[in-house]
Amino acid sequence: MKEKFKLTTLEKGWILYDVGNSAFILLVSTIIPIFFESLCKADGLTDAQYLSNWSFLGSISTLIVAFIGPVCGTMADRKGFKKPIFLLSMLLGAIGCAALGAAWGWLSFAVIFPWVEMYVRQRRTSVRNFIMNIWI
Repeated sequence: MKEKFKLTTLEKGWILYDVGNSAFILLVSTIIPIFFESLCKADGLTDAQYLSNWSFLGSISTLIVAFIGPVCGTMADRKGFKKPIFLLSMLLGAIGCAALGAAWGWLSFAVIFPWVEMYVRQRRTSVRNFIMNIWI
């Protein structure tokens, strides 16, 4: 016996969000470090320098989110700002991801990556905020 399984628009949106979020996390944890290492090696950096720089990038990203995240969150809590903040962070995150691929050296990558990470984290927070408003 075959039953039709229908998803609501909300469920489809959640699935697409989860797929996109999982893809970025997979890239950051597996492929981007290899790409960053190749950029560092092309510029003559040692393995120790590469690992040090990669660690600094993670720390800088976290600090940027720690300082800018509450400001964006406060702005998004104002009436009518949730969707524009989400769309802006999504757009800037997508542009930033494309810019990462166009980085010509480890230093240009190091300038772009923390901002991309911040936009992606902000988008993730915005989506959670949308979901909480829908289910509560």
